[in-house]
Amino acid sequence: MEEHDFLRRMENLRKPEINAGASQRQMKLALMNTKKSATWGIWFLVAPILFFSCVAINYLFHWNWGIAGGFIEWIAKIDHQSATVWVSPLLFVLLPAIGAVINLLAVMHFAYDNLARELIVTIKIKWLNIVLAALSLGIIAIVLLYAIIENSAERAIKKYDIEWRSK
Repeated sequence: MEEHDFLRRMENLRKPEINAGASQRQMKLALMNTKKSATWGIWFLVAPILFFSCVAINYLFHWNWGIAGGFIEWIAKIDHQSATVWVSPLLFVLLPAIGAVINLLAVMHFAYDNLARELIVTIKIKWLNIVLAALSLGIIAIVLLYAIIENSAERAIKKYDIEWRSK
């Protein structure tokens, strides 16, 4: 009788339902919203893109527009004052870096598989976020390359000036 009761209970047990889609959706949670990060990424790139556009208008195309020249002079004045020397690194390095990070985090999804000990990284194809992240990284690269070239040029001028005067 016990065996019969056991079999009947086993037949009447509810089977667990597995929803594979829900577990995948749970694992692929985005760290940031793509629309909000794209909006912030655009705002973080306004000043550097405006500055580079003004430099291109003045020095590359040799167009003498008052707005472009005025903006370049205003940035130069801010950069030469000791109280606001932090503005240039903020506008041209930190804000694009933050924009790149938030846009990359918006399209990248991370999951860790404990059994296989694997980190699974998936990239959601949102072209605006990817373009903004690439543009942000490009601006940072241009600014850092300019800083390296400017620093090495200053050192070379000082070195050769000292050597020339000593002769």
